[in-house]
Amino acid sequence: MKKILSVVLAAMMILSMTSAFAATGVGSATSVKVTAATADAAGSVAVDTYMCAVTLDDNGVIIAVQFDCVQSKGSFDAAGAVVGEAAIQPQTKNELGEAYGMKAISPISKEFCEQMDALAAWCVGKTLDQVLAVYAEDADLKAGCTVYIGTEMAALQKAVANAK
Repeated sequence: MKKILSVVLAAMMILSMTSAFAATGVGSATSVKVTAATADAAGSVAVDTYMCAVTLDDNGVIIAVQFDCVQSKGSFDAAGAVVGEAAIQPQTKNELGEAYGMKAISPISKEFCEQMDALAAWCVGKTLDQVLAVYAEDADLKAGCTVYIGTEMAALQKAVANAK
């Protein structure tokens, strides 16, 4: 995760040397899903943290953006003890690339990282308001990104709000 954000921020710094920009920001949004343990089955917890780094021009138009997600999972027994090994530093979905395994179940045969690249490309040239107004219905976006992106939009909103 740190590697991805470092690369994004370095790219944005390079961009700043070659073109004028108003601000760069980073934002994240987290979702948590817990399944209770029973006497017969372990419980589980999944924490998904979606991240967004964005660069805006002087008019608030997105000139660069990247999305990623860290998906942390764990299991526990009825007493609350951890079952199995917990991943201390999981890779992001973009770092996993093809190993994430979404392509096989994707209706457009695209991996998560490919869908996030399509989302990012679609956002470039738009303001946050323009993105939020049409992302749910846009046919061009749906041609390259079919995953639920509500949490990515929350991360984008925070990144734009944090842009300085």
